[in-house]
Amino acid sequence: MLDVIAGVLRPDSGRVVLDGETLTDAEGGIHVPLHKRRIGVVFQDLLLFPHLSVAGNLNYPRRWGRRVNSPITFDKVVDVLELTALLSRTPHSLSGGERQRVALGRALLSGPRLLVLDEPLAALDEPLKSRILTYLDRVVHEWEIPVVFVSHSQAEVRRFAAWCAVLDKGSIIAEGTPGKALGTLGALSLQDDAAPANLLRLDNVSCTQGACVGMVGKQVVRLPGLPQNASGPVYVQFPPESVLLSRDDVPNISARNHLRGTVVHLVEQGAAVFVGIDVGQIIWAEVTPGAVRDLSIAVGNPITCLIKAHSLRVLE
Repeated sequence: MLDVIAGVLRPDSGRVVLDGETLTDAEGGIHVPLHKRRIGVVFQDLLLFPHLSVAGNLNYPRRWGRRVNSPITFDKVVDVLELTALLSRTPHSLSGGERQRVALGRALLSGPRLLVLDEPLAALDEPLKSRILTYLDRVVHEWEIPVVFVSHSQAEVRRFAAWCAVLDKGSIIAEGTPGKALGTLGALSLQDDAAPANLLRLDNVSCTQGACVGMVGKQVVRLPGLPQNASGPVYVQFPPESVLLSRDDVPNISARNHLRGTVVHLVEQGAAVFVGIDVGQIIWAEVTPGAVRDLSIAVGNPITCLIKAHSLRVLE
């Protein structure tokens, strides 16, 4: 699918239309070549030019006239992707993560009207992955560049995507907002990722005397700590099995986070039931069918999520 969108492959049938312009129409014989589509592409095999330095790869779009007026500058990309020390090196001397960063930088510097990214963060460590996602957020929202983003990481999709399509063996089995699409039975049944991921965005984060807190709407979330130089929103990740549910608030227990919400999803998966709770964002809890029955858990009912602060992994 990505090859067809980018113009690498010509399909036997179907059309590709971007912002009203037909790029591919198999029946009409239309096929705009890749270099004229203004699509920034980062595939898993990266396709860096081995005879060019990192700087040469980054500047390659300019050499072929693909550079258009864009606020995404060479210096900014080099700084955000931490490429300064790599500019004189060649691709064969780079690690997998370094090559991915160069490929992403080259795509951004092509002045694209669409980015097509095939698991661009797979080889990166967590701190750099988070920084690149933050930069991609700015690209999308500040400069209005749409992105087709492929990932096996639910956390990445929940953090980055506005709309999600779940593919299995070439067919779409669920689509909608990430919270909706990734919470369907079809998505939860995929063998490589059987449980929904919890990812909360916390605003107004602060620390006082070593105690760190953030906000989900008007509800307070206590954190085990913060990354250095944290600014803006902070994301925390935690598994569904770490979430305890109660019909009422439970005072005087070690779970410091008590988030009140409404049940919006019930998905049975084998011997488990995944409960989606809307607390301003969606939290997933994994419980037994017996717990669902005993607590009268049903869509539309209020419920409290009890989460230990140390169950939260703060993404740097």
